Amino acid sequence: MVLVRQQQRPPRQQGLDRELNYLPLQNVKLALRYTAYQQFNGARTDYTPGRNASDNDNLLLMGWVLF
Repeated sequence: MVLVRQQQRPPRQQGLDRELNYLPLQNVKLALRYTAYQQFNGARTDYTPGRNASDNDNLLLMGWVLF
């Protein structure tokens, strides 16, 4: 299952989340989530000297086990 959502994040942050879920067993979940920022602290580029919003993009690998 792929989840894509665009959301408004305070203060004045805008990004796009993509999540890929894998359920190999009934009680196990593996997920990979990527967040791409289009706007951070109200600006797309140079919100802090030398930093752009895309510099805050991140990739997260998660594992859940339900017991």
